[in-house]
Amino acid sequence: MPKSRNYVYRRYFNFTGFLIILLYAIEGGSMSILSGTEVVLFSPMEGKVTYKGEPAANAKISRLIIWKGDEGETDTFYTSENGEFQLPAKKTRVRIPMFGEFVLTQEITVYYKDQEYFVWFRQKQDLSEYGELGGKPLNLKCELTDKRVGLDGFYGLFSTSCKWDSIEQQGEK
Repeated sequence: MPKSRNYVYRRYFNFTGFLIILLYAIEGGSMSILSGTEVVLFSPMEGKVTYKGEPAANAKISRLIIWKGDEGETDTFYTSENGEFQLPAKKTRVRIPMFGEFVLTQEITVYYKDQEYFVWFRQKQDLSEYGELGGKPLNLKCELTDKRVGLDGFYGLFSTSCKWDSIEQQGEK
């Protein structure tokens, strides 16, 4: 008895759906033929940390990125004698499902004079470079005695005690 046309179509769509899921699975979720897409977990950041208006010399900066486990990934940096800092970009390759969304959490904590200052909390969904703010922040300053405030106008949760003069729009690469 020949198989019905509906049976053949159903089998074809089931197989096609399985292939799509297999090819676009999140990293670590399953074996995938594709190597994934490069994403920016944390864009490069440079600026100055101050304490009561004075440079926070040799302050410890802890950058935490939570994206694939509860513990997250932590990097440690230090400010210069002038309180200046540079954090390099943190990138990786991930496989994101076709109908999935990739969201991560960024946190920056500064340790200075035996105190802990939580200066940056951001949920990032735009995985491009400078996707956190829609561009590169110019003249970034983090005054440790300032209160952290929630900022509107950015997609996702965002609170910081840091300020910047303007955002430099980045061109498409």
